[in-house]
Amino acid sequence: MVHQTPKQDDIIEHSRIPTIRSAFKEYETTFVILHPFLKIKPHYSIKFETGNWPTKKEIITCTQNITWTEIIQGAGLQDISELDRQLAYLHCARRTADRQGWIKLMTLLDKNNIIPAEVDYIPESLTNPLMLAFKALGYSTVNEFELTGDLRKEHTIDNVLLSEKLDFIYVATVQTPDKKIVLTTGFDERFTYLSASKETVATIIEEASLEGFYCNETTRSIWSDKLQTEDIIDWSSPERKKNYA
Repeated sequence: MVHQTPKQDDIIEHSRIPTIRSAFKEYETTFVILHPFLKIKPHYSIKFETGNWPTKKEIITCTQNITWTEIIQGAGLQDISELDRQLAYLHCARRTADRQGWIKLMTLLDKNNIIPAEVDYIPESLTNPLMLAFKALGYSTVNEFELTGDLRKEHTIDNVLLSEKLDFIYVATVQTPDKKIVLTTGFDERFTYLSASKETVATIIEEASLEGFYCNETTRSIWSDKLQTEDIIDWSSPERKKNYA
């Protein structure tokens, strides 16, 4: 599912913050993959706790992916930008949030056993679909790089598909051996960047059933950011810790 490229606030549009495309200028295009939400399936019990995160096998077995579009419609939010701001607040990447938007979002999540979109990692729920798409393009291995740019590990795609645990590390970069496709995650970001040729990116979107949008030449990592001063909550607000189930 491909969304229209979000219109950025004028302050962001004309800021000095580097654009996403400037980091991947050797590639023809960059697609922002929106990390899916997860809904716990009926009759399954699974907990997502820091330090005790479920394995990839448990996530695949016990949950199903929920798109941002479904969350926006279910919570009555405006668009992916509003949802991303709420997620940034949830994950402490933003200090404030719209009060009513937060209540609507958390009511939907808490009442329906929905886990928010994951940050910092290529989501376990997307790892196998992505690797299957790479394999369909003729690749049998991928290289994983640390934040420093150092090679961490060469993965056999078949081994990744069979793995029951987390495959890629925190804020990893995953690249094909010929350097024609790259996946990159960032700190506190609710999305992964997919860069390659236009044809290849379109194929992977289709094969892996991805949701997201294409960057333009001014899209920045804080594409959803917007100043709001009225009816907001912050990290100390009671609404932040309330269970809305």
